Amino acid sequence: MKLITSLILFLMLTACQSTLIHSNGNYIEADAQATIEILQPLKVHPESARAFLQYGELQPKGRLNLYEVNCEVEINTVSEQPQTIPPGVFRIISIVQDESPIVLLKAVKLAALNVSWSDDASPVDIMRFYRFYLQLLEPDSQSDVRSITCRGAQSEPFNAELPSLQEMQAASGLYLKFNL
Repeated sequence: MKLITSLILFLMLTACQSTLIHSNGNYIEADAQATIEILQPLKVHPESARAFLQYGELQPKGRLNLYEVNCEVEINTVSEQPQTIPPGVFRIISIVQDESPIVLLKAVKLAALNVSWSDDASPVDIMRFYRFYLQLLEPDSQSDVRSITCRGAQSEPFNAELPSLQEMQAASGLYLKFNL
């Protein structure tokens, strides 16, 4: 019985050793050696737990263009003081592919006026994204990094796409390096 249980556990663990992610209609294999490197320190604003990247630069959240690809690095700690995320190499533990609805302001105004919208005018845009859950490779180092999320451009549900690897790299510039 122990042998069967051990064998099942081994198969489950080795089955999770690679993850496929979508990139422009192609699949990129991210195996157990896949990493993401933070190449430069990232500043996190007070009362936040995220650093935002777009157009290869650090951006305040309020300046993100949601209709363009962007990435965020999330840490575990919120502080009243500014924080800095130091450089490091992180192993990708898992990759989640998901989408999030974004309610448009015009739809909210229309709903408030009790005006119905037609089938061709969606009240909701969506944003498709990858969330990379991470683990620091150097066990002696301390890091507060939890995950990196890269979002595709916000669009209508039939038009929204996941970001490609090239788009994620362009959004993060010289701050992140994706080793998939």
